[in-house]
Amino acid sequence: MDAIRLTERYGGVIKEEPLSCISNDLILKNTCVIEAVSPYFGYYNEVKSNSQPKMVYFILDGYFSLEVLTRATIKVQQKVKFPIDAVTGTITMNNQTCYVIRFLNLDNYSHIQMIQQYYIDEGLSFKKKTMSFSEQMGLIKLRCFFNLKPMGEGIYLDEEKTNIGYFVIPHNIPWEDFKKLTTEVKFDTDLLYFDASRAYLFERCSIIDLVKIYRENLSPDRLMAIRDRYLKLIG
Repeated sequence: MDAIRLTERYGGVIKEEPLSCISNDLILKNTCVIEAVSPYFGYYNEVKSNSQPKMVYFILDGYFSLEVLTRATIKVQQKVKFPIDAVTGTITMNNQTCYVIRFLNLDNYSHIQMIQQYYIDEGLSFKKKTMSFSEQMGLIKLRCFFNLKPMGEGIYLDEEKTNIGYFVIPHNIPWEDFKKLTTEVKFDTDLLYFDASRAYLFERCSIIDLVKIYRENLSPDRLMAIRDRYLKLIG
């Protein structure tokens, strides 16, 4: 029986990607906004594509509760004329951790200043820019809802994002160990070209650990083959 019975669940994702500061003329003065240079780095670093997603991170000036951020995002969505996909989280670089709002597929960067101002109007504040960097690796931890389509045997496809799938693993794996494990999985040349991140879902009195897989044209069979390789190495 599948460990996850409900379609929509809340949890988190842990991943590592190269990040760069966005140009000052695209953002509000004295703020910091970061973009993922190569989202789903483990895949697009090897496979070139014109359909690569865009991810932008607004750096917050300190901690804001999930309720405050969610209410602010609802208000901002009511003001803009295009859908926004915003989730909360943290980015850690150089032993420093910042709170962020991540936006997926914000195609027009000229909208950044407007969206920032709408969040400020809702009581949020943004971190002042103290330095610039380019293509620096950052550890990203996001909190979000998952829309899961069960495929059997602990395997799930994302109902909204067709290139994403998940599978259950028996226990939590620290990030550095997970990176080494993923490298070993990719030694099997039949399984090349995918991006892997850690994920987890909250259940009552427990947490379900998963691996999140991204690749274009991801099929259940391909996802199962990757799952089987991970489980064999986990033991």
